[in-house]
Amino acid sequence: MDEYYRVPTLALLSILVAVFAVLYFRARTYRTLFWLIGWALAITRLVLQGNPYGRHGIGLAVSNTAMALAALMLLASVSPVHIGKRVRLTYLAAFACPLILYAVLASLYPNPGRFLRIMDLCAALAFSAVAIYWSISKTNLPRWFTVCYVAGLDIVCMWLALLGQYDLLLRLAHSAISLMTAILILAAYRRLSAGVIFTATGLLVWSSPMVVDFLLQPGDRGWVVYLRAINLMKVVTAVGMIVLVLEDELIRNEEAQRREHRVRREMEQYSSLDLSMVPQRNAAFHYERICETIAAASRFGQTAILLRSAEQNFRIIGCAGIDGALAGALDSLGMRTSAEKLEAFRRGPHCTPVSGRALLMDLGPLMVPGDELDLLKFDQVYAIPMETTTAELEGMVLLSGVKSAVPLEAEDFLPLELLTRRLAAKHENYLLLRRIAQSEKLAGLGQLAGGVAHELNNPLTVVMGYAELIEESGDDESIRRSAAVIRRESQRMKQTIEGLAQFSKFQPEAKAPVSLDQMLTDIWMQKRFEFQRDGIDLELSIPEELPRVRASVDQMRQVILQILSNAAAALQSSHDGEKKLQMHAAVNRNRVQILISDNGPGFPNPERVFDPFFTPRQPGQGVGLGLSVVYSIIRDHAGEISAFNLQPRGAAVAIELPVDVAVDEAAVPGEVLTS
Repeated sequence: MDEYYRVPTLALLSILVAVFAVLYFRARTYRTLFWLIGWALAITRLVLQGNPYGRHGIGLAVSNTAMALAALMLLASVSPVHIGKRVRLTYLAAFACPLILYAVLASLYPNPGRFLRIMDLCAALAFSAVAIYWSISKTNLPRWFTVCYVAGLDIVCMWLALLGQYDLLLRLAHSAISLMTAILILAAYRRLSAGVIFTATGLLVWSSPMVVDFLLQPGDRGWVVYLRAINLMKVVTAVGMIVLVLEDELIRNEEAQRREHRVRREMEQYSSLDLSMVPQRNAAFHYERICETIAAASRFGQTAILLRSAEQNFRIIGCAGIDGALAGALDSLGMRTSAEKLEAFRRGPHCTPVSGRALLMDLGPLMVPGDELDLLKFDQVYAIPMETTTAELEGMVLLSGVKSAVPLEAEDFLPLELLTRRLAAKHENYLLLRRIAQSEKLAGLGQLAGGVAHELNNPLTVVMGYAELIEESGDDESIRRSAAVIRRESQRMKQTIEGLAQFSKFQPEAKAPVSLDQMLTDIWMQKRFEFQRDGIDLELSIPEELPRVRASVDQMRQVILQILSNAAAALQSSHDGEKKLQMHAAVNRNRVQILISDNGPGFPNPERVFDPFFTPRQPGQGVGLGLSVVYSIIRDHAGEISAFNLQPRGAAVAIELPVDVAVDEAAVPGEVLTS
């Protein structure tokens, strides 16, 4: 039979293989690589078929091996499966090795002896077992279909091997693999494009020789036409695969354009947000607006913002797209997670970086037995940390509920990372400006108080002196009583003026290394029984060993006792329920933090707590100089103090003091909880 009809097919396939090579070196995907190798093997098979040396002996073995491997490469391009966990042997290698052995033995020894027949059966059994393993693995097809398909073919193959029909078995394996590849192409791409139609049709025709064998005889004229049609369909199949690559690239480009347009629109919506009021009084309302914008503009339908609280844990300040149960569960998780714990957790193995600073967090290790998050099946969440300029964690933007099945890309997180940076910078700037404003305000009040005290002190001394003279020398009893009242009230005024003088011209005392854990424990032991008589439960939570600070012991005791006294007074006047007062200490980088909190009514105006003459107590219960003196002491110790209201009720005063690194660099190995 004239074999020159193969020449145009060989020429076209050679050109197409060169095109596959260009596509692979441009994209370098495993699918294009398998197609390149598969079609190179198909050309080898076609060349050997047209050569007398390729019809027997070693040439036939190479030809049959190339035919089997070409079909297997095309199958592996749309269905990669790994076998084993420790040694990840690919399905391609596991299937190819026994198939190559069988093709070589069947080609070199068409009439084998007993030993070679056993080898053929073992090789057939091996690649049949690998095919069964593939059929039960996860693919784009229903498992019942792949198992039934492969099991039926394995039975026929083993039957042919027992009958000694080795060549027929090879042709059946080639046809079955090509048919499965066509089905997987349709299942993988799920579109009726030119590339899919050409590829699937070509593979279906390529898998049809077993059917045609029953309809045509090798010498018939129709048989020759059929062989030439198969060679032509090889070209059609290769062209279809090239079109598939180009279609995929076109789809990716269109998707990239849509993503770029969506990202640009998302960034425009974020840039239109007014963040000037975010850290102010009605912060929750503005954070809710931010979360609603994120849920509407981003790829995520659920979002929540966690911020670091005065208690050094995290609270939800805003959310969108999530129900109350989930919001409450996330808030509970944040309440029992300290800043140090979350900082260590996000750098641990349960957080996977996905893009930039964005993380995929596995919340399982943070849950407790019976956690509502576990009941809600909410165990993973994307998170973008909110960090200060010193890399201190101030909060997190939590993201969940991806809106489509399209895989997330870096562009999906970029606008959110920029927004998070803006939020973190705004929050940090607000805290800094608030501290500066507080310091400047109290400095101005100190100057005013000093001037007022100086101007009033001398006249008041004269008034007190004359009142004493009248009280001692007066004859009329009513006059002496009136003079006593003048003297007593003048004495009260003098004490107030002395307080003003102390606030304006605070006299620092000698400082020495102070063990805060010992001091706080002593205060707790001193005050807890007194507070218990008033129905107040005083708790102390401190690390086992706090770093020392350089301070005046007496002044620091005065600070803690004054804050505790104010908190106890607020609890006494608030309600008849459970009254709880807590002292908590922690270490944050090179600063020691002391937090004193209560579950009382909260401060009426936290920004004015440290102002002179401002007091949350009832009229007549104090002149309001205690906390202003506390502020002066902490300022003299190079520390910071701030007041907050807690949610849903309560108040807290937070103190930060620098660690005396030169004296004590103690670690913090554990925590003591005392109540």
